Formats: sequence, structure tokens, C-alpha cells
Amino acid sequence: MSIICGTDLSEASLGALDVARALAPLQPPSGADEVVLVHVVEDEPSAADRAALRVKLEAHARAGGGPSVRAEIVVGPPDEALVGFAETEGAQLIVIAAQSHVERSFTRLGRTAAQVIARTHVPVIVVRDPAPWLAFARGDRPLKLLLGIDDSATCDLGVQWTIALGKRGPLEVVLGAIYYPDDAAAHYGLPARALIEADPEIERLTERDLVRRFSGSAAPGVTRAGVTARARRGLGRIGDHMIELARDEQVDAIVVGTGQKTGLGRLGSVSSVIVQDAPVSVVCVPPQAVVITHNVPVLRQALVATDLSQFANRAVPYAFALTQADGVVDILHVVKEDAEIDEPALIRQLQALAPAGATHEVRAHIVRGDDAATTMAQCAARFGVDVICIASHGRSGLTRALVGSVADRLLRVTRLPVLVLRPA
Repeated sequence: MSIICGTDLSEASLGALDVARALAPLQPPSGADEVVLVHVVEDEPSAADRAALRVKLEAHARAGGGPSVRAEIVVGPPDEALVGFAETEGAQLIVIAAQSHVERSFTRLGRTAAQVIARTHVPVIVVRDPAPWLAFARGDRPLKLLLGIDDSATCDLGVQWTIALGKRGPLEVVLGAIYYPDDAAAHYGLPARALIEADPEIERLTERDLVRRFSGSAAPGVTRAGVTARARRGLGRIGDHMIELARDEQVDAIVVGTGQKTGLGRLGSVSSVIVQDAPVSVVCVPPQAVVITHNVPVLRQALVATDLSQFANRAVPYAFALTQADGVVDILHVVKEDAEIDEPALIRQLQALAPAGATHEVRAHIVRGDDAATTMAQCAARFGVDVICIASHGRSGLTRALVGSVADRLLRVTRLPVLVLRPA
């Protein structure tokens, strides 16, 4: 597999080529086979022009040190041609300079970086300053990354890409998330506060979840001491907030997933905003990228919900089975807002459901809410669990249409994996 470096024959593109060469030996699992320097022209050049371009391109390919470079001239629209060539080559990475000073606009790859990112199935590094990447590759100092995280599955690829890089050299990772107070309050089941003020409780919970999202992923170069979490309230474009956070944290590069429609993608294409305006390099990992998984999720804490019926109680042992022996199991019972209950007696009933000999920490909760599914999802988010267990009573037909299914609604409102115990 190869690294593709797009060039418009500018000095900036030479810096991008240096980065591509430096990263080639570090690509998993055993390094890139070669670096391919690609120059794109929109119209088929004459034989004389092609020969002249070839001379310039090969001179660029020979510049600098490191692995040998193969030079290629490709004809077509810059974004389509570069992406198509990368996919044909089976590339594992595309490296492009963020900007250049070449007069002919069709050769300015920096202008088409956003289009390349929107089309490609290959991770892309848009290089603004080569120096931090080269120092990282030499082992001179850690590379400091801002990893943008939202609640989508797409950002998991960015997490795994970062972990893979950390196995090749030392990293400092800032986990960044932008939250909107109204959405975040609904997610955690907290009272909504002023939209223009930071919410300390939401930030505490969000930063806890960022660390948990990244936890268990510590590669040799990514120690717990080298990971910090930062939650920031959003008012405008999320991309602008991420750029502001990158400046405040003085990072070398921003890593984001692309293609999100929620979270980081709420206000449009976050990656294109960051690519255009960030003062540092940007790494974009598309949703179709083939990224090796380097860590397996660890289920430390589970929430199991029961209405205290005999069948619903059968879901409780599964919560213990899924989590580590020293983990935490939250047993939840939801009652109507106006229900009159003997809460201490219900708590004792819930605690008694724990299997004999279980070594887990068991916490019982009675929570009021008229929408059981939403209440379960909010509690799961607020408690910080990794998985939810629930029994489905298996209603169907008219009954299901009239009263609905709590399990079905839970699957729609939660962002966590759910184990549903079906009736016999």
C-alpha cells in the first residue's frame, strides 16, 4: 500500500512531500510500500508540456531524503482525479499542502482539499506546518493532537487512527467536544440552563465521557498522562469552536471524522470549515476509511432496567455477565411522576435481584418519568454506563401500535449499545 502526496509543484507541496516520506515507515502494519507524488492537470497537456512537467515533477520527487518517490501526472478535475488515483493505488493515506502560491488556480490543491475530503475513502492529512510531523517522525518530541469527538460512530475511526499513530511515536492528545446546553441537558436528563453560559455539570459529564470513549486505547505512545479532555459550549459554527480550542491548547494538528450529521456535523461540514480556517494541520478520517481497530471496548458499567415483573427481572443477570467482575451494575426502576410508592422497599427489591456471589458494585435507582424509554436513556448517559440491558415483553400487532414498545423506543433515543432479552 502507498501514501499519495498531491503536489502543485509549490514550496508548500514540498513540505507535504517531506511529511509523506517521514510517515511512510510509520504506517501500520509494517509501513507504506511507496510514496507516490501526484500532479494533477485538468486538460491533457501537449507532449512538450507533459515532458516539461515530468522534469519538474521528478525534480520535486528527488528533493529531500527518505524513501524513494514515484512521480505521476494525472489528468482531470483535481479532486476527482486525485481521489480516483488514490483508490486505484489502494492508498492508505493522502497528504496535501494546505495552501500554495501558484498562480494557476487549477493547480492549487489547497483549494480543493475540502472536495478531496468529501469524496475520498482514504484518510487525508492537510499539512500547514511540516515541522511538528517531521520532529515526531524523528522521535524528537511528541505530536500534540486535538481529537474532535462527538456521539457518532464516524469519530471512532478518528480515535482508532490516533491510537495507531500513537503506536508509532509519542503523542499528546486533547479530546475535544463542542456541546449545546439545550441538547446536552436533554441528553443527560438535567435541567436546562441559559444557552449562553457554560454549564459546569454538563462539562464534567462530557469530559468524563470523552475520557471513557478513549480509555482502554492507550498505546505505548499515548499514556493516560498524555490525554486531556476539553468540553466547550457552542454558540456558532462548531468548526470555529474547534479552531479556537486548537489555538488555546496550542496543538500541532486537529483530527476529525467526516460525514457526521449530528454532534460535530450539526452546523454543516465541520471538516471543511476546519480545513479552510485552522492555523494548524488537519487530519480527516472519512466514514468509509479502512482503519485497523487497535483496542476492544471494555464494558465496565451496565444499566439494567426492570418493571419488577418476573420476565423483566431476567435481564438483570445479563448486565452482570456483560461487565467486568469488578464493574458496576445500575439497576433501574422507572415509575410515573405521580406514583405513590414505598421507595425504600423498592430499593431493597432491586438490590435483591443481584446474582448470588456477584462481585460487582450494585446501585439501585428509583427514577420518576412518564416516558420510560427516554428516562432510561437519560439515566444511562448521566450514570456513564457502557451498555443497557432490558427485557422486551414482545408485544405485536394492535397492542404494539397502541401502547408501543419501551425497548423499541429505547433503541431510538439512546446512543449506547442495548442488549434486549426476548420472550420465549
